[in-house]
Amino acid sequence: MARDFEVRVDGLRELRSAIRRTKDADLRKELAQAHKDTADVVAQPASRAAPHRSGRLARTVKPSASVKGAIVRAGRGSSVPYAGPIHFGWRKRHIRAQPFLFDTAGKKQDEYTRVFRYRITQLVRRALGS
Repeated sequence: MARDFEVRVDGLRELRSAIRRTKDADLRKELAQAHKDTADVVAQPASRAAPHRSGRLARTVKPSASVKGAIVRAGRGSSVPYAGPIHFGWRKRHIRAQPFLFDTAGKKQDEYTRVFRYRITQLVRRALGS
C-alpha cells in the first residue's frame, strides 16, 4: 500500500526565488541547512523504526537536503536492494508494506514543522536585515 507524503509551505517557492535572485551563497546554504535540519528530525527515528533483520536497512536511512527541499532516503547502494519492497510492499512476492519512513514522518510532523518554521523565520529575518 503506497502512500504519498508531502508537506507544502505557502510562500516557500517565492522565498527560494528571492534567494536565487540575491545571488547570496550564504542564504542558499542556510536554506539548504534549514531543510537538512528538518530531515534530521525524521531520519534517526525512522532508522530505529526500520525493520531489523541484519540492520543494514536501518543503517542506510539518511537525511538529505538541497535548496529545494528536505529528503529522508533509505536503501541507497547495492547492499540493500530490498529497501523499496520492504517499505512499499510487493504483492506478487507476498511482501507486506512496512512504511517506516512515512509512518515516522507522520508521527514527527509537528516537530519538523516547528524546526522548519523556526529556521525559515531566522532566514527571512536575516535576509530582510531585521
